[in-house]
Amino acid sequence: MQPVCSAPGWRFWVDRGGTFTDVVGCSPAGELVVRKVLSVQPECPGDPAVRAIGAVLGLAPGHPLPLGLVREVRLGTTVA
Repeated sequence: MQPVCSAPGWRFWVDRGGTFTDVVGCSPAGELVVRKVLSVQPECPGDPAVRAIGAVLGLAPGHPLPLGLVREVRLGTTVA
């Protein structure tokens, strides 16, 4: 059976909350990877979803996301 999310490029699902931002990433090989980051982190400015996606991809903090590596990002929020 082929993995559900195997396809070219990474796919990401993001839940941005008031305290934490959760990210589930699916690699091109079909591997699922989960990360949780603080939604507000003064020492690490920038968008928490981008920070979490960068962490999944193994990028250094503040490093831009490489073009063509990410196929899809879906974002939801639980901030009231």
